[in-house]
Amino acid sequence: MDPALAVETAFKAKHRNIEEALLRGDSDVAKLYDDATIFITGGSGFLGKQLIEKLIRSCNVRKIYVLLRPKKGKPAQVRLHEILSDPVYDPLKKLYPNFTDKIIPIDGDVRELKMDLSEDDWKTITEEVNVIFHMAATVNFQEDVRTATITNVRGTREMMLLARACRQLKSMVHVSTAYSHATKHRINKAVREDFYEAPIAPEDMITLAENNEIDYLNDILKSRGSDWPNTYTFTKAVAEETVRTMAADLPVCVVRPAIVIGAYREPSPGWVDSNQVLGASGLVLGSILGMIHVIRGDTNNRMDFIPVDVVTNVLVAAGWDTARIHGQSGRQTKIYNVTSNRNHFTMGQLVLTLDTQAREFISPKTVWYGFTNLAKHKFVYIILNWLLHYIPASIVDCALYITGKKLRLLKIYKKINNLGSVLSYFGLNEWLFEDGNTLGLYNSLSTTDKVLFNCDMSLVDNKELIVMWILGLRRYIVKDDLKNTEYGRKKQLLFRIAHYIFMTLYLYLIYKLICFVFSIIGFF
Repeated sequence: MDPALAVETAFKAKHRNIEEALLRGDSDVAKLYDDATIFITGGSGFLGKQLIEKLIRSCNVRKIYVLLRPKKGKPAQVRLHEILSDPVYDPLKKLYPNFTDKIIPIDGDVRELKMDLSEDDWKTITEEVNVIFHMAATVNFQEDVRTATITNVRGTREMMLLARACRQLKSMVHVSTAYSHATKHRINKAVREDFYEAPIAPEDMITLAENNEIDYLNDILKSRGSDWPNTYTFTKAVAEETVRTMAADLPVCVVRPAIVIGAYREPSPGWVDSNQVLGASGLVLGSILGMIHVIRGDTNNRMDFIPVDVVTNVLVAAGWDTARIHGQSGRQTKIYNVTSNRNHFTMGQLVLTLDTQAREFISPKTVWYGFTNLAKHKFVYIILNWLLHYIPASIVDCALYITGKKLRLLKIYKKINNLGSVLSYFGLNEWLFEDGNTLGLYNSLSTTDKVLFNCDMSLVDNKELIVMWILGLRRYIVKDDLKNTEYGRKKQLLFRIAHYIFMTLYLYLIYKLICFVFSIIGFF
């Protein structure tokens, strides 16, 4: 058996206790969802797909309504069919071949008033739904402030109005981000599981976005949102204020995950979808394929990477907890930070593990020798980026141009540099995310539910997590089926020899070029 496949198989076998816990049928959490009707926004996303799978596999839900907007000419029903073809549902298809009968698409769009729901759909949802998971958001860090506001803030307001109209609502979970208040002035400080003062009142921000030009909105962002690194975190902070002010007596909670990566255990170790290449997984993918050789970050910086299945477990368990405590005296809207606060690892540890484990389980589709440098200082990053990315890419593109082939490498590295710049704020800074509510949630679970819905990051082996991350990227993004790892290792050895030969000649030529330039300057 291939070494990579053997590791994946062995890891799957270690977690049969989850299947055994399911068979016992004594889950307190699952009872909330027994015969329940659920409404989900953001079901087409990475976290949404995993949540749908987990709910059906672990809970006897009656039906799940999924809000989907038409996209690229495809209606909601077609989009749902495409979503359910994702490999995340492969194990579920074996257990429950007809599970798709429980999933019903609803035409709508969180960017529109009343989420663009028809009267019939509005009536159906408000009369039937017991639990809501609101996850829909634009997660593009570079989204313009109007689009981010309409989607993340106004969309949340419309969702809260719908929740208030639901007659049988037992629980609502709003998904935010751990970085909603990880502002510049809180760097190296605590971020509590609590609401913070919003940079602007939600209704004011919505009105501004609806009635003003983008330049004016950018000025507002500079004055009110200068403490936030991007429009995503800024609007998610305002969206939390929307939840706080509109929650009143509703059974609502807020879950704030940090950087979500591939699955640790469920339903398949390492599962990740293609959208993840636009985030941290994209940098890791580029590193293990031998394309990315420098990342902006601090070696000693603590990273908060959270596997998607742990986040899903918190969502499901928090929904149960919210329903359980609703109506208690003095009840407040709870916030759950989902971070690696008590089990963190550093950027340096991540890069070291990648450079060792990635070579051990290397893909046969690597394009060059894999190594990664961390650059804390911007000047060092720029120099290394040019030396290791842009100049070699330009040389390759010149060769492609001469041979009449399409130029593409320089364009790829521009995208990589853009991604790295966006993520550098998180790679260079750290915060102490308090997670007492999340730990308390785990401790309140029964013995069975602690297995089914583990939400304690201290129980995650970080080295195993990174290995599963690497194997998941190979299986689901590179799509090499975890085969020919030995060939990949031999290929990597040849690449290593070629790399050192190339770098010796390359640096010598740069040295000679610098000497020539200085001689010309001296001549004049």
